[in-house]
Amino acid sequence: METVARKILSYKALAYYTSSSDDQITYQENAHSFTRFFFHARVMRPVSQCDPSTLVLGYKSSIPVFISGAALAKLGHPQGEINLTRGAARTNIIQMVSSNASLSYEEIMAAAAPSQPLFFQLYKHANDSIAEKRVRNVEKLGYKSIWLTVDALVPGNREKDIRAPWILDELESTKPEYHADAEEHAEGGDAGFGTAGALIANDDRDMTWEKAYSCSSNA
Repeated sequence: METVARKILSYKALAYYTSSSDDQITYQENAHSFTRFFFHARVMRPVSQCDPSTLVLGYKSSIPVFISGAALAKLGHPQGEINLTRGAARTNIIQMVSSNASLSYEEIMAAAAPSQPLFFQLYKHANDSIAEKRVRNVEKLGYKSIWLTVDALVPGNREKDIRAPWILDELESTKPEYHADAEEHAEGGDAGFGTAGALIANDDRDMTWEKAYSCSSNA
């Protein structure tokens, strides 16, 4: 899959999808960590009828895997997240929609099959009123759960992503499109942090466990 992606994606898209901070030590360690997982082999068990389905937060999934929230799917295909929504429906797995999806949350939900569960990945906005409005909106649209995401309070030094506008610039004159906070990002640019950095420019950098508990109790 990665080999095919490298052949068909634009340079900017590839730079965003594959970049990581500085010397990419964490990226390499994360990749290596998956090689340390092994199946616990069992013998003398009935295997003619195997059922790998499970429940994720009470919602049925055909396998113990779901589509995790990731921004800017439209960089990979014009239909963006809708492709993921339709694929999840076809295979009976769950999709988590990114706060920084290429399409609006309404468009993605409209593409879902009847009774198809969608989860929502929330990067909390620094402005509490904006954050609350987003939460109320996704609740109203019918998203089944909200996942507060806390992995990127400040932009990493993703050098490949940051340098992308200056590389092959004569071949690629368009900027990637995304839905969330589009006007704010357009006004502020990427502030030298690349596409990834622009997406989290307005996130709450003072988010704490206490603040999260307070917000949830007031909901």
